[in-house]
Amino acid sequence: MYLSARTQGRLANLIITIAEGEKKTEMVRQVLAEQKMFEPYTAFRRLDQLRTGELTVSDIVEFLADNKIYPTKAQSDYLFRRLDLNRDGRITYPDFVKAILPKEDSRLRQIASLRDSYYIEVNMLLPTEVEWGLSRVFQQEIQNYNSITAAQEILTTSVDFTSLDAFRCIDQVYLGYITIDTLQDFLRQNGAKLSFDELTAFFRVVDSDEDGRISYSELLEALTFVPDFFQQERQIANELRRSRERIIQIEREREVLQDLKKSRERVEELRRSRERLEYMQDLKRSRERVEQLDELRRSRERLDDLRKSRERLEDLKKSRERLNQLEELKRSRQRMEELEELKKSRERQAQIDELKKSRERLEDLRRSRERLEQLEQERKNQEKIEELRKSRSRIEELQKQRRKMEELRSSQERLEQLKKQKEEIELRRSQERLEDLRKSRERLEQIEVLRQSREQQRALEELRQSRERVEQLRKSQLRIEQLENERKVLERSRQLDRVERELEYERQRSKERLERLELEAELERRARDRALEYEFATQSNFVQSRIYDTPKRYK
Repeated sequence: MYLSARTQGRLANLIITIAEGEKKTEMVRQVLAEQKMFEPYTAFRRLDQLRTGELTVSDIVEFLADNKIYPTKAQSDYLFRRLDLNRDGRITYPDFVKAILPKEDSRLRQIASLRDSYYIEVNMLLPTEVEWGLSRVFQQEIQNYNSITAAQEILTTSVDFTSLDAFRCIDQVYLGYITIDTLQDFLRQNGAKLSFDELTAFFRVVDSDEDGRISYSELLEALTFVPDFFQQERQIANELRRSRERIIQIEREREVLQDLKKSRERVEELRRSRERLEYMQDLKRSRERVEQLDELRRSRERLDDLRKSRERLEDLKKSRERLNQLEELKRSRQRMEELEELKKSRERQAQIDELKKSRERLEDLRRSRERLEQLEQERKNQEKIEELRKSRSRIEELQKQRRKMEELRSSQERLEQLKKQKEEIELRRSQERLEDLRKSRERLEQIEVLRQSREQQRALEELRQSRERVEQLRKSQLRIEQLENERKVLERSRQLDRVERELEYERQRSKERLERLELEAELERRARDRALEYEFATQSNFVQSRIYDTPKRYK
């Protein structure tokens, strides 16, 4: 083992004193929270005489002096550290609430935090019970400091004691941290026993970051009141490691971006070469396209007719919106005049005959599009063949360059091979993307044709639905009259239900008031019992501290 049995017993004694002291302070906190006049914010304002929103050591010392308690500088510093939970060098209201309210009884903590605050002037004392309870919390912390320092002196005077060996004795599983299980095993080995509540109380004092684990720095501060000065250096080293990893990632991203820029430039060159080839092919096929242009002009005229038909469909959509407005039952009487516009829809049926003619024109356009698609497919096939030829010639040039670079730079062979493989993969991906774009264009054309046909079908269905809605509106008027009669009957029944609900609500309120009064009576009884127990415990501890000032030892 790292420490002797005697020093391990002293270490267990120190742990027990810390746990017992925290349990005593918890009892005092509960007694304070049970006081009806105790409210955390008013207590904080009692200490904060300057109204700065923060507490200092001098504020705490003045409060203790008002209650005839005169701590030393070390005791006041320890008390300030116990209240400053986030270790930022100042005690704010959240820190004060966490340190003063009970931590084991959640019900008492909630009751104390939900009490209404009351005004307190500068240099004004709290009620006697609250003033006495708050001063007792601070006094108990000071007593804990005295007992802990005495146990620390006994432990540190042993020859073979070091903080690292103490940590290793408790962490026998080599986890790098201390848990409740490992601490309980250590205490059992040294003949000491602590309950689960006492172990959690020890962890509340020592575990500053509240992660359920005690690190070496936290144990060092609990054993010797000395912080771990190397903890900041460790954090800085970890941050430097993370920054280095980020720099490496950024450099890799830059290399990838450079490769992407090169690939984009090559793609642009390929596009330019393709444009030139297309221009040459266009010149060769210009004669054939002159005839096709005549057909396209005719198709454009047909498209103009289709546009006019679309405008008519938009008029039909507007009429559908007007029908939707008719669904508003409250304004049905005012909008009966708009029903006359629906009669005009019969005249618009003549336009449906014109739409049938437009379908025939669409079939002619489809045929023309199929011809154009065949021509585009032939052109694409020729472009692919020319791209393959150029890629082969470039690959041969790249192979020659590789041979030359292998003779000159033998050390950089692997890097160059990787770069060239990346370029080939990017070229393949670019080709695949171009093919996907072509396929998407063809799909879009097919979708446009289907969309136009669906719009025409929707127009027909909307006209049918408009007729059905007119009939439904007539039926809805009859239903409205029936519903109005039923509504009057329901209003009478609802008034009776409201009266019954109010009676039930008053009964529940009376029951709740009785329960609150019972709870307050129980709280008063418990507060009196605990106050008596606390006075008896303080008197016995005072007598024992006079006889023998050191804490108990466990062999």
